[in-house]
Amino acid sequence: MVAGGVALCAALLSMVAVPEAQAAPGAQPQAAKAALPPIKHVWFIILENKSYDASFTGLNNNSYLWKTLPSQGTLLTHYYGTGHFSLDNYTALASGQGPQYDQQVDCPVYKDMAGSMDTNPSDANYGQFVAAGSPYTSQGCVYPNSVPTLFNQLSAAGVPWKGYAQDLGNVDTNSTGTAPGQVHDVYCGAPSNSPTAFPVTNPGSANATDQFVGKHFPFPWFHSLLDNPTNCNSAHVANLFDPYNGLYHDLQHAKTTPAFSWISPNNCSDAHDAVCFGNNLSGGWSDPNTPKPPVNYTGGLYASDLFLQHVIPEIEASPAFKQGGLIDITFDEGFPAFTFTGNSFNNSTTDTPNAASSIAADSAGENVNGVNVNSEPTGPNAPLAQDASGNQLLPGPGFNAFVDRDPSIPGLVLGGGSPIAGPRTDASASSDGTTNVVNDNSAVITDQGRGVTGTNIPAGTFVGTVTDTPVNPDANGNPQVATAKGFGGFADTGSFTLVDSGGNPVVPSGPISGVVMSARTSATDPLFDATNATTGGGDVGAVLISKYIKPGSTDSTFYNHYSWLRSMEDIFGVSSASPGIDGQGHIGFAAQTGLKSFGTDVFNCWAARPHC
Repeated sequence: MVAGGVALCAALLSMVAVPEAQAAPGAQPQAAKAALPPIKHVWFIILENKSYDASFTGLNNNSYLWKTLPSQGTLLTHYYGTGHFSLDNYTALASGQGPQYDQQVDCPVYKDMAGSMDTNPSDANYGQFVAAGSPYTSQGCVYPNSVPTLFNQLSAAGVPWKGYAQDLGNVDTNSTGTAPGQVHDVYCGAPSNSPTAFPVTNPGSANATDQFVGKHFPFPWFHSLLDNPTNCNSAHVANLFDPYNGLYHDLQHAKTTPAFSWISPNNCSDAHDAVCFGNNLSGGWSDPNTPKPPVNYTGGLYASDLFLQHVIPEIEASPAFKQGGLIDITFDEGFPAFTFTGNSFNNSTTDTPNAASSIAADSAGENVNGVNVNSEPTGPNAPLAQDASGNQLLPGPGFNAFVDRDPSIPGLVLGGGSPIAGPRTDASASSDGTTNVVNDNSAVITDQGRGVTGTNIPAGTFVGTVTDTPVNPDANGNPQVATAKGFGGFADTGSFTLVDSGGNPVVPSGPISGVVMSARTSATDPLFDATNATTGGGDVGAVLISKYIKPGSTDSTFYNHYSWLRSMEDIFGVSSASPGIDGQGHIGFAAQTGLKSFGTDVFNCWAARPHC
């Protein structure tokens, strides 16, 4: 997710000296855990920036993910991201580390992170890396060797693993600071061919020939991986469609298939980009026995469906999957169920109560001691703070994404969400003056409650109901994904009603022109108020497929990226030399005492589960 409106601190912190390569944290005897099925291989596929409601309710043209795959396994209806934007979710998945400022702006300068580990076992942040300096100032984004990852744990236990990334190592024709034609993302996906070439400004973004982005791949962000060259060779990190080291090649035999496989599609195939810089399935014809994938430049969930339809059958046909495999598909973070930026077609069916439930879904969630909670640990680098009136002053793990705060609050640090809207002139807004409806294609639901003035508009008039009509709607009123103009849910025509302070219709005295909306404040913002914390990255959902899972089942247990990490540690029986908060060797916030990992609720066709 691209950070917008965030001014970075002008003075960047000085770099930490890169330590010599150290041994990965060793495996330790693990405390007794709940019995799990004998999963031998896991394929984890991580997609981008879609809420559960966007992906699994029929809102978009993605029936393969929405219908086909859940019919083969279980759908986790309350699986949550742990932050906004992208990078903090990927590092949380790999290490259990909480969000940190540079990660929350997707690392605009690739350099080492200063600070130290919290080594106090009695501290709630035990096992967290504490970045140097004040929160929400630039501190670097590459963790030192002292921060372990799941991959270090797997290596220490002798468990084979591999990270696959689509377009990894492609020739990059358009990256700032990189000469045309240079290949710069080979070494673990880092924006340089050398692990010590720091800092690198603007680590890179998708372009026509290379849609790989490092912020969507966990390996470049940890010296515990970078400092051991064997972690970054083709045995551990490879282009997804490489004919000699890629996924299809490795799937041909169980012995060549890693026990754990991380799969990062490119910036189009992962649903991130609405319009692709290049072909969605570039390089995707590794299997010589299947037709060449279609050329596609339409992004979003449409593109991710094409990707999944290509890759999932290859995995399911493999000997390794048939031995007891697990496919796990989820998203890094979710936009709220209703996107109030731009001009969303959902405005036509959304009122203030729905807006409140929507933003609540853009929260946190996990299960602790058997209880579903809409919270998560904030960590030492993304704290929450309140003033005497209870107003939130810091963005927190959610980084204020999609939340409008009142900028008049003293001491407020604005996050990455859209700022409070100032006065706006809607030059194209018009009405013949016979009704209280004003045609305005730029109106969005967060305009509700704004004061509005203009020729023939009586004093004391406000914006009432906002209605947007989608481009080329289908039978359900949703935009047709395949149309370039309609993709993404943007409205074609919009309007709003004129009301008084009591919500009663106001009819203008004649034709309307020169419409001006007053500044929007938190008091009139239907999304949130000034006193609510913005933890978490939203409910994104997840699909898990295995012979140990009942096809077509659902699970409403709250899980998040920390729960996922703990689940992988438990499935493979690995642990860290540090006992972790819970004393069981889990790392980071995967070690929260009482945090639930996947159990018989997910693996519901194992150990004679009655409904199987």
